[in-house]
Amino acid sequence: MRSFTTVLAFTGLVPLAFATYSIKDNYSPDKFLDMFEFETSDDLTHGYVDYVNRETAQEHGLLGSKDDKNVVFRVDDTSVASGRGRKSVRLASKAKYNKGLVVIDIAHMPGNACGVWPAFWMTGPNWPNSGEIDILEGVNLQSENMVTMHTSESCSFAGSSCFAPKGCSANGGAFGDGFNKGNGGIYAMEWTSNAIHVWHFPRGKEPEGILGKHPDPRKWGEPTTRHDGGDNCHIDSHFKDQQIVFTTTFCGDWAGTTFSSDSTCAQKAPTCPDFVQNNPKAFSEAFWEINALKVYTQTNDEPSFESDGEQPDDTNNGPKPDVTVAPGSVVTEYITAPPVTITLQPGQAMPQEPLRQDDGLNGKRRRARRQHLEERI
Repeated sequence: MRSFTTVLAFTGLVPLAFATYSIKDNYSPDKFLDMFEFETSDDLTHGYVDYVNRETAQEHGLLGSKDDKNVVFRVDDTSVASGRGRKSVRLASKAKYNKGLVVIDIAHMPGNACGVWPAFWMTGPNWPNSGEIDILEGVNLQSENMVTMHTSESCSFAGSSCFAPKGCSANGGAFGDGFNKGNGGIYAMEWTSNAIHVWHFPRGKEPEGILGKHPDPRKWGEPTTRHDGGDNCHIDSHFKDQQIVFTTTFCGDWAGTTFSSDSTCAQKAPTCPDFVQNNPKAFSEAFWEINALKVYTQTNDEPSFESDGEQPDDTNNGPKPDVTVAPGSVVTEYITAPPVTITLQPGQAMPQEPLRQDDGLNGKRRRARRQHLEERI
């Protein structure tokens, strides 16, 4: 039988709590595409690509699913390209985010091929002033993922300037064919005021609950890549209003400029666009298969208290008490003085408040806290 022991006092103070993550947006397969815009403008990275709208993508078989349990979107791998380039889709989330946790379960990402440039990333308006976070990205025959930050001036991580267009990068995690051979896996990105961290977990090695209601990155071990803020980069100033983006482009400013320096790719065609245009079957593996995508926001495990105009009483402001809980219990810490020790068995109601009784805002808060603790037991 599990007991619940904590030290608290019922005051009018706002509690300090252990921060947790709660689901904000679930991009489930049945509504995934509805939560994105199909952007069709010219590729800003000068790629040989024709981004098409949803209707055109459906007509050309670029959208699909597997048993309605995931979402698949691919490039055209049947036709010789013309015009702007090979048909593909660029998805940008309708929602914008400011800090949080993004977790994606990918069964398949675009495989390695000369000229291909897939990316799962986030970007803000007025680039690069609102920042860019490249979570999963690479080109051509690259085997390792490259996580990159792009910002305006005055931001650097580990001594490397993130000023666009180059940005600051860190390698880590599987990419392309290597990622797909393991039946994919999970990438997660945590963005706080202090750091931007990315984890890669191969299939079968995912932490328990990583796509649950309240994932906890503190239990995941060392991030695969770290971009820690501080005096050299004020993260809140450089990253804001980020949209989630999927792209599969070709050639352009990265895949194109490195095409000829790759000994394998250089033998296939005189230029990157020549190869991409005339070899559709080379891109039969250039598709995304997404099992799950969830965005979490950081919350406190406590009831919310909205002011009704009455100011809280802070006369009992004192030191933070010690808190002891049995394994599996969830507890909210309060600044209290004097503390009161209460031990409850499962199903036992909280005793009536041992301190002052009043019917004002403080009384409402105390009753709400008592009810909240009863529900957590």
